[in-house]
Amino acid sequence: MGVLAIAALGAVLASNAMSEEKSAYPFFGDSKAIAEGRGIYRSRCYICHLSNGGRGPNLFATRLSPDEFVATVATGRGLMPSLGSILSADDIWKVQAFIRSTDSYK
Repeated sequence: MGVLAIAALGAVLASNAMSEEKSAYPFFGDSKAIAEGRGIYRSRCYICHLSNGGRGPNLFATRLSPDEFVATVATGRGLMPSLGSILSADDIWKVQAFIRSTDSYK
């Protein structure tokens, strides 16, 4: 396989990975949604989760799947209250997009 063919294959695989990422995270790469998610995080999440964990775990190192993240925020878990009556599913996805867009995300 030639160098150009390998480069083309790499580009296709990267594109497929981005498509999978976009479908798993609806607001992936959407700068407006990420900015909205940052605002929601600052007003609703920061008080407990801070920038790297506080009373709540570090959300920038979460191992929750996309669906688990949304469900946990919506229904609550342990000491975390349910935010499903305060935040829409889109709001929660925007928070997740913000978290995943930061350099702190692991």
